[in-house]
Amino acid sequence: MVKRLFNEKGVTLLETLAVAAIVAVAIISIYISIIYADKQLQRNYHDRVAHLYASGEIDWQMYYKKNFKQFDLFTNRPVILDNLVKGKQLIGSMTAAIRETYESMSGTVVPYTILEVVVIWQEPGDKSARKIVVREDFY
Repeated sequence: MVKRLFNEKGVTLLETLAVAAIVAVAIISIYISIIYADKQLQRNYHDRVAHLYASGEIDWQMYYKKNFKQFDLFTNRPVILDNLVKGKQLIGSMTAAIRETYESMSGTVVPYTILEVVVIWQEPGDKSARKIVVREDFY
């Protein structure tokens, strides 16, 4: 004998496809978030290394000025920011420069020297130009 099935408690194909689409969108969103976070982590690492180079150079310039009465200025000194895949390196360019200026405080003109160390590099992947500037004022 053949019995008719009256049980309608199953899941339809349309519901299954809707759930699959929602799960696919969620997985793709998580994947994109992970990729973005990884790139941001790498960019922050490069910023930190460049900042350490620049602040170390500021310390050296202060030492040099104290002992030799002048700055040890230079332009476009190469610095290694990261070791990339396949033996490649991310290389930046560091420059130390001074500027003479003055400040007016309560009618008195105070001259001072600005020492700036700039590290510039091109971020791999998105090819954006990045720059870190560290400044020290000498009165």
